[in-house]
Amino acid sequence: MKTWIELLIAPVSVITWGLLILALLTFWKSRDWLLRGFALALAALAFALTIPLTANEALGALEAAARRDAACGPPPPGSIIIVLAGGIHGKSARATDFSALKKESIRRLMSAAMLALRTPGSRLLISGGAGGRYREADIMGALARQMGFPASRIMLDRTSRTTYQSARNVAAMLAGDRQAPRYLLTSAYHMPRALMAFRDSGQQVCALPVDFRAIEMPPYEMLTPQLSALAKMTEALHEFIGIVFYRLVKFS
Repeated sequence: MKTWIELLIAPVSVITWGLLILALLTFWKSRDWLLRGFALALAALAFALTIPLTANEALGALEAAARRDAACGPPPPGSIIIVLAGGIHGKSARATDFSALKKESIRRLMSAAMLALRTPGSRLLISGGAGGRYREADIMGALARQMGFPASRIMLDRTSRTTYQSARNVAAMLAGDRQAPRYLLTSAYHMPRALMAFRDSGQQVCALPVDFRAIEMPPYEMLTPQLSALAKMTEALHEFIGIVFYRLVKFS
């Protein structure tokens, strides 16, 4: 836990408080109501986007929807566990360069591999095409093997770069295997949009949300601008915009 002094002197906190002070000075000194209103609105927006209170509420709404969708229970023997990649840093030169994976990819893969190891006869289908010679799916597959999951029960989708593409490509890969139960595993905040894409592709999948990010914090932390809150809000806005885009454009 960070001290309140560390939170206050963090760059994002200094910038946000500076904007608030500047907005108040503008409101006090300027006679232009349009300028005063714009300054206050900009400062309020910056504050709302960078405090954990609003970030956790936004992310929590998505995660609550994911919890409601996770109604199937543990996967039975022989299930296919579909895990979606969560990003990669640059282009890796080795298939075992696990540090190249973003934390979302690692969390999702480790959760999927541990679940698959407990589920007799299960298979892992890893979808992720970002990267260079070695894609997300390659490195995540290597990590699953490192954790002891048999290579013969791992399938890789190396071409998908979006959630929508993952849904389509996975449907094609499993077109001849309609009997095995399919479980979709991804970060909780990503699950609502991922389910939309997979169900629109004609697949019946059960939700397995992991990596819950909305957390309880002390009141002084909830109202102090933080970089982690800005990152959460960015992820939440990306998902909300994606859901709206799917409903109005992709699936209309």
